[in-house]
Amino acid sequence: MNTRVRLKVWGNSLGVIIPKEIVNQIGLREGEEVEISVRPVTDIKRLFGRYPTGSAQKGKDEMRAGWRDNDDVNH
Repeated sequence: MNTRVRLKVWGNSLGVIIPKEIVNQIGLREGEEVEISVRPVTDIKRLFGRYPTGSAQKGKDEMRAGWRDNDDVNH
């Protein structure tokens, strides 16, 4: 499952808050170990203009479809 979150200062580190909807959907509990993949959103923006897709929205939709396919393989 993919979502976007903002980094927040947490002591000397940066942290993220997992939205309640995702917590409930997956059934996460405090103390559980989870695996995350970190990539700045700006990585996506650099791809536009390199691969002809017809429109920016179509390109984003195609990339997101690829992420879903990868998630299915990893889980």
